[in-house]
Amino acid sequence: MISVFIGSLLLLAPADVPADGAQLARQVERLVRQLDSTLLGQRDAAEKQLLELGAGVLSVLPAIDGQTSAEVATRLARVQQKLMRTQALAAAEPTLVTLKGEELPLLEALATIAKQTGNPIVDHRPVFGEEQRESRVKVDFNKTPFWRAIDSVLDQGELTLYGFTGQRGAFVVGRPPGASPRAAHACYAGMFRFEPLKFVAVRDLRNPSMESLKFVMEVTWEPRLQPFAILQPLAEVSAASSGGEPIAVAGAEAEPEALVREGISTVELEIPLALPGRDVKTISRLGGKILVLMPGPFEDFRFSTLPLAAKNVRVGHVDQRKAGALVIVDHVRKNNEAWEVALRVKFEGPSAALESHRSWILENQAFFEQADGSRIEPAGMEQTLQNKEEMGINYFFDLKGGPKNLTFVYRTPIMVLELPVAYEFRDLPLP
Repeated sequence: MISVFIGSLLLLAPADVPADGAQLARQVERLVRQLDSTLLGQRDAAEKQLLELGAGVLSVLPAIDGQTSAEVATRLARVQQKLMRTQALAAAEPTLVTLKGEELPLLEALATIAKQTGNPIVDHRPVFGEEQRESRVKVDFNKTPFWRAIDSVLDQGELTLYGFTGQRGAFVVGRPPGASPRAAHACYAGMFRFEPLKFVAVRDLRNPSMESLKFVMEVTWEPRLQPFAILQPLAEVSAASSGGEPIAVAGAEAEPEALVREGISTVELEIPLALPGRDVKTISRLGGKILVLMPGPFEDFRFSTLPLAAKNVRVGHVDQRKAGALVIVDHVRKNNEAWEVALRVKFEGPSAALESHRSWILENQAFFEQADGSRIEPAGMEQTLQNKEEMGINYFFDLKGGPKNLTFVYRTPIMVLELPVAYEFRDLPLP
């Protein structure tokens, strides 16, 4: 699960795999050869047919490495990226709940929702010393999105969720006394749930020009998935008073962000606004669009042939490409008592959006695999490069007999998705 920090966050939709796998493999092999045809029309036709075969071809497409021609490498990567993007976007759609019946025990309803959606739901009340008061809830869901269904059940049981356990899941706890029901002000969009938390108004009595209004909202996602980061481009935010007058957004060129860590299923975002006059009692509308950076499927890049080098001697690198990811091993060499693996990772878009969000790459797994399948984990690592195009990392291993007969494995998501998600709140009371 982001595993290290993201594990397998984006659960892919099941692929349409033809019954005759051997026949599919032969067809793919023929089309891949055709990708290298001397005729442009035949190359284009082969690429189009591979895409039409659907996600079932992903498991039988050949690896892209230094032996793959430039034309075939470009087209294969494009096919992989398009098919995987389609799968990933499908996985990012909201899961749906169908649950009929007049009344069900609360825990039974939650267990059914968890089973149908793949979202872990845990009764966390004993951890907080709360009474596990069992109640019955009315359910009548027909393809209802996950967040609407679970909010309905939790509100009936006077419960809510706790989002900071350090584990993936929806953790049920008692609703604090005086707290509003979850569905009272929530806004739902796809697999995301938005909830307004508070306004903070400031008037500096010694300097009347120093005044501000800060709006804080909570963004939660289905726990089966895990984004890297959530950004709020302030240029995408607009607000209006109860009288219809626009309320300015301060610093509209800024882009506040929230980095996501494993075990946290909710983040808070702040939006700075101009403080309206005291006669304005409510904001009739506040809406915007966030940008979610979401990893695609994780893949292993396996290198059994490595560029061994003596100290300070340059050698040719080896690389592999899958979909939108390129992994390059520049060299493997002895560095004092350790063996050093110099690696670079490149992604095809989104470049600017990713530039300040690459710390997650340091959480990717890298290891040597022995003949019996056991692993040798790195003893240390250091970042050597970071720019808009790539990230460089050196890994250090304690290899008693050197890297001979070992396979170096690097595990990373092979694409990063940018998901724009719109939200809108109505009739928010001002302090």
